[in-house]
Amino acid sequence: MLQWTTLSLELGLLALALVLFVLDLTRVSRRLITLLAGLGTFALFLFSFTVPSTGTFTQAFILDPFALFLKRIFLLAALLTLMGASTYARVRNYTARMGEFILLVLLATLGAMALVSARDFLTFFVAFELLSLPIYALAAIEKGNPLAPEGALKVFLFGSLSSVALFLGIGLLYAATGTTFWTRIHTVLFPVLFQLGVVLLLVGIGFKIAMFPFYMWVPDTYEAAPTPVVAFLSVAPKAAGIGVLFRLYFEFFSRWQGDLTAWITVLAAVTMIAGNLMALPQKNLKRLLAYSGVAHIGYVLTAVAAGSRFSAAMALFYFVAYLFSNMGAFLAVAALETQGVEPTLEGSRNLIRRSPLLAAAFLVFLLSLGGIPFVLGFWGKLYVFLAAGKAGLWGLVFLGALLAVIALYYYLNVARWMFIVEEGEGSLHIPGSLLAAVGIAAVVVFAGGLVPQWLVVPAVHAVMGF
Repeated sequence: MLQWTTLSLELGLLALALVLFVLDLTRVSRRLITLLAGLGTFALFLFSFTVPSTGTFTQAFILDPFALFLKRIFLLAALLTLMGASTYARVRNYTARMGEFILLVLLATLGAMALVSARDFLTFFVAFELLSLPIYALAAIEKGNPLAPEGALKVFLFGSLSSVALFLGIGLLYAATGTTFWTRIHTVLFPVLFQLGVVLLLVGIGFKIAMFPFYMWVPDTYEAAPTPVVAFLSVAPKAAGIGVLFRLYFEFFSRWQGDLTAWITVLAAVTMIAGNLMALPQKNLKRLLAYSGVAHIGYVLTAVAAGSRFSAAMALFYFVAYLFSNMGAFLAVAALETQGVEPTLEGSRNLIRRSPLLAAAFLVFLLSLGGIPFVLGFWGKLYVFLAAGKAGLWGLVFLGALLAVIALYYYLNVARWMFIVEEGEGSLHIPGSLLAAVGIAAVVVFAGGLVPQWLVVPAVHAVMGF
């Protein structure tokens, strides 16, 4: 019997996207469409708390507490993106394409939601492509930006490579096992094909989450794409990739845990090192946050290497902290751009006097990303390191802690330009919806740092099914 309630969130989001697309074709006001998109996304987020967290659909699609937790992250990411994009699009002169923008964001969110519920390689691949294809178009939606074609081309080329690697890996796994359902794999007929298929599968996911050495597209794409798009791109695909990696780990890879743990430990270490060191010399805020995002994926991979339910829960909690901290930082950069300010260190100078609220919120995000007590990001790093320590990965914990201290240099350097450097004149008037999105993110980061339990406990409950 088909359990259609398992697909209720996906069907609701698809219906919302199609209705808004039809309204856009009828020349309804773009502001009204944006408002309906935000309200509809928020309604689906609230509806997610009433959806039963157990169910399957043809055994290829599952809705469990783990997937449901991640779907709420994706919906919040989409909501913040839509809030930030409405004003940004008007300033950057692509309001006429706002209907397409909303449709693409919602379809990418739909792909991310389907990806974390997949239990079959074919479903996994289709969801992966549904997440990827809208992002390629979103990266190029700002046609007046001379950097847009290059950034969009890079994310398209690297995304295509990841799709090829995934498809080839899935083919090899099917040849080696005779099934596309990873929960049914009990016998490996051809070990060499199987091992090569697993490697290609990890390569494909590695491109999506931007881990070393598959992060080369990130800085150029982030610099070229519209900043609200970058805010979404920096969180949703990464959370989806890590989510499916955890599901594969517990339901499939755990039978070969020893070899996999060693590889992921090395990848986590190198990703943390590369991301932090490359962020140090950056002057462009979007490139700085791009490289710091690579480093944060290294921290999350530390939890993957630990390979326990506790580490999976702490990775979920980490992504909640990362959602609001990183998206808030990018939306703060978008706020600067709407005022004609270049997204550079020099552009942020004396921000405390030009826009005190924006400067205060940006500081909260930087402190959270740097892991300063007591904001939300501090608890994210602490709990991930605790999970790795429980698994005996003390070398990785020490390296991560050392690199977190190094990361403070480039985060606090931005704060120095905002609060200490006194050049720069003229007040900034940040538009309402964009300022609201930044404010919501800042409040969650600050309040969550004071009372992290209200986010940690749901994350722990989400992994009990593994």
